[in-house]
Amino acid sequence: MIYDIFSPSQKLESIVKQYVVINSLDGVENLLFLPNGCNFIVFNRGIKGYTKIYTEDNHFPIPTNYSISIKTNKVESFVLSNEIGSKSISFPMIFAELTPIGYYKLFNKEASVLNTSYEELNPKVIDMYFKELYTHNTIEEELEYLNWSLELIYTSQDSPHLAIYDVIDRISNSYRFEVTVEKLTKEFGCSRSTIEREFKKVVGLTPKNFIFASKFCKTVLAYVEDECTFKELEYLYSDNSHMNAVFKKFLGVSPSVIVKEVANKKIQIYQMQKIK
Repeated sequence: MIYDIFSPSQKLESIVKQYVVINSLDGVENLLFLPNGCNFIVFNRGIKGYTKIYTEDNHFPIPTNYSISIKTNKVESFVLSNEIGSKSISFPMIFAELTPIGYYKLFNKEASVLNTSYEELNPKVIDMYFKELYTHNTIEEELEYLNWSLELIYTSQDSPHLAIYDVIDRISNSYRFEVTVEKLTKEFGCSRSTIEREFKKVVGLTPKNFIFASKFCKTVLAYVEDECTFKELEYLYSDNSHMNAVFKKFLGVSPSVIVKEVANKKIQIYQMQKIK
């Protein structure tokens, strides 16, 4: 898959992680999406297929209309329909990658509804906010329009700041995914059931799964992209065999195999693409 990454407007930084502008689906079968608590608004223009959990049989059909992708703590890949032809898809195609709390903040709906399937956007929402998408002359104009549209949706919610946002921020930016749920309950003075309930509502994952999957994503990028040795990794596992076990759990192979497959272009990792 040939694509470029663009930053959202400053007002959307807590909601949209980045925009993905797809120009071709060549090689899409080799593309892997590592779990990081994020998911996408898919502004589909002809893709027919499904999202597959890597190394598993579970798959989730991609709606032909605009939709929100599933929320999972597993590695995912795209599988295109055998019936698809290049002439049936219009390019460029835009995805908006949401932050872990982006879906909840944008639509004020519990993120756990996305654990089992994509969610098609309401036709009224599409008509009100996205009707003019794919009518502009340049990508810059398309993204400016999307920034405007998503800002309108967000401000229409008038949602208050929730304490769970501070917990998520502390996990990501202070502890950098090196923290237990037990430590969080003591620090924020709440029960484990409260944190887990709020996480499922806002993020769509349990705090334990969010920490575990996000740490794995960061480790893969450091190990594969930055070529860090085990001792240089910031997100440490207890030893090499522990890290090997985690890699095999998510990807079915050891870290060294993933490095070789990326180098040989048998696998492409979505998170390795840089913002333009």
